[in-house]
Amino acid sequence: MPSCGYLSKTGHGRSLRSTRSSSSLPDIQEVGDHSPVRVLRHSLKLESESTPAALGWGNAVQEHIVNAYLAYKAGRSFVFGNFTWNDDGSLYSDYEGTGKMIPSQIPYSVLLHGPIVGDRFPPGIHAPLAVTKDYFDHLCPTKRDLLREDIHANLSSPNSVAEITEKWVSVLQSIEEPCVQSAKSSGPIYSHHDVWGVRTSLLDVWPDLRRSPFITHFEWSPLVEYAFDINRDLFLPADTDQPHLSGRPFTTNHDRYTEIPGLMVIHVRRGDYETHCRTLAMWSEDFVSVNAFPEMMDQFTVPPHEQWGNNTVENIEIYRKRCLPTIEEITRKVEEVRATPAAQGVRRLYIMTNGRPEYIRELKDALMAAGHWEMITSSRDLVLTLEQRYISQAVDLLVAQRAQILLGNGFSTLTSNAVMMRLANGFRTDSTRFW
Repeated sequence: MPSCGYLSKTGHGRSLRSTRSSSSLPDIQEVGDHSPVRVLRHSLKLESESTPAALGWGNAVQEHIVNAYLAYKAGRSFVFGNFTWNDDGSLYSDYEGTGKMIPSQIPYSVLLHGPIVGDRFPPGIHAPLAVTKDYFDHLCPTKRDLLREDIHANLSSPNSVAEITEKWVSVLQSIEEPCVQSAKSSGPIYSHHDVWGVRTSLLDVWPDLRRSPFITHFEWSPLVEYAFDINRDLFLPADTDQPHLSGRPFTTNHDRYTEIPGLMVIHVRRGDYETHCRTLAMWSEDFVSVNAFPEMMDQFTVPPHEQWGNNTVENIEIYRKRCLPTIEEITRKVEEVRATPAAQGVRRLYIMTNGRPEYIRELKDALMAAGHWEMITSSRDLVLTLEQRYISQAVDLLVAQRAQILLGNGFSTLTSNAVMMRLANGFRTDSTRFW
């Protein structure tokens, strides 16, 4: 399971209380061309040890971003662990009993780059750097635990990310201890029940979150970018003048991950979603995260229900169409979206999917028969090294983030992470659609 904590610092441009230095912690100084000397004194570990493992990568990344944001607002150093599927000490785990072996843990730095994994902040931002959990544990043999239930007890809006963040910031800025973490017995600070599955939860924090360095300077790792470059013929026309990402100096998320003209990406989730979509119906779930923002197209309305954990046949079918569309429904929706002004000039189609090869072949044939495409490719066509195979979802997300048109799954956090970056980078809202 992922793990994080905080080290705090004073004097980095935000209104923070004065903190006293601690002789128990060595000062960490960084001197760079664009940064003053930084003295890192306090840390904060936010993601609870009780955060369940085996959550999808999309869930983990969205939590990673807001936890880093909270630490930043509190003036403490964000402490992060690994993306963890299984924390039993094994190197590899059987993925959901399918026989497919995947790494039990993957360092976030294999997937991400930038301040969110400890790189320096952009010029003008004087904040403590993020550190790994191993370093946090080495530096902080004694930590103060904070209970999520105590801090959230008196929230007036428990579904407001802004209020949750402000409450934690207030508590953290009143604490003198250098090493602080959410208690092992606590759940995640930003849970699916209170935040990610509630359509209004991110609205109040989004204007500030999108301006934070964890969004403006969000960057994919060199491993992910190199995989994109190797496979760029699947996404870009042969005569493109767009430079390779590998080796280019990073400026900003907005400048680096520009639109790929002529490309439509569709997110076709299969595998676990063949049962998951029915579960969503049973619990009357809504679209997740930014997918539910009011300005987005293809809004979903949760149908009326009488009993949690159960639903009508009619309602289950409503969820099925929006979550697990048939090949015929996919083809019809693709052609509908392709006919819109936002999709003018779209000629290439990339299918972001975990579907089986035989299913993808059938889907490709149906899509090609319905429309004139220069090329239709999928996740299964990526040429990847052994290391890149295990982070292929990040390659898909990079492509989806940049596509002229994204047709995604509103119930998927993988889709919502791409949507978040599209919104932050100023992509037109009608270029993002949902089943």
